[in-house]
Amino acid sequence: MLPPRLSKVDIHLLYVFAIVAEARGLAAAQAILNTSPSTISRQVSDLEKRLGGVLCQRGRGGFVLTDFGQRIVSAANELFDSLEQFNNVVTGRKNALVGKISIGVIDNWISNAEAPIVSTLSKFHEQAPDVEIDIHSLAPDGIEYSLLDGRLDIGIGVFHKPKKGLSYKTISRENVDLFCGKDHPLFAVERLDQVNRLVGNANLVSRAYLAEEKVAPVALKTRSTSQAHQVEGVAMLILTGKFIGYLPESYASPWVREGKMKSVASRHFCLPTDIQLVTRKGKHQTRVSELFRHALELESTRLAGVI
Repeated sequence: MLPPRLSKVDIHLLYVFAIVAEARGLAAAQAILNTSPSTISRQVSDLEKRLGGVLCQRGRGGFVLTDFGQRIVSAANELFDSLEQFNNVVTGRKNALVGKISIGVIDNWISNAEAPIVSTLSKFHEQAPDVEIDIHSLAPDGIEYSLLDGRLDIGIGVFHKPKKGLSYKTISRENVDLFCGKDHPLFAVERLDQVNRLVGNANLVSRAYLAEEKVAPVALKTRSTSQAHQVEGVAMLILTGKFIGYLPESYASPWVREGKMKSVASRHFCLPTDIQLVTRKGKHQTRVSELFRHALELESTRLAGVI
């Protein structure tokens, strides 16, 4: 176990390991750390010896953090936040907002004109121009796991399988609808009785990141031979004319205007979906994270027409 007083070597080794964890591997961390994979591997091994435990599995099978490694990454990131705050005080910048914020956002949310993310980022930058903004476009489960292992400060997305250790808050809503491509048998049908019959024989694109049978009742009466991990994959399969699937209305609208896709039964299967802000329970929220979260909540409220 590390000594009560951390040395420069201890902090450096923790920093190296945190970069390796964020990059998801030794090779990927090489460019960031500007050193060889063999040196990085030795440094990680040195840290494991000092801590008395295995931090990660690395090798031909890929890179995977152990439970112990995840805890160390989270603790190290909190340590770096504290050191940064201390440095601000020492350098006379106690009230300055500096540092970095890592944000995970579901892919293609920007296609929704009512999404508050762009206006939030603009106002946040005006208030904290020196803060480094790090944005990741991820599938919902990717956002959740990145929050749990400390790689993200804030997550924004659609989550129907809440995970322990995370806190969820609804900030906005958007509609998702069932779509088909122009070559699908449902494209030319509007009568609901015919639609229901054809839907029962249709092939639904399953969204791997959602509990489909819980959030989309139509899934209970359809078969599925495909799944997508992001909305772009759902759209690709719908456009083949062989599948039906759910997409955010805003995201599907360009193809609808071009006649390449349409809502099945004129929005009969349309569903409202909550967009949620997610943080990790028990993690110290920096002033930077708190400012961004507050700005996002205010923008969400404004765009919803409440204020």
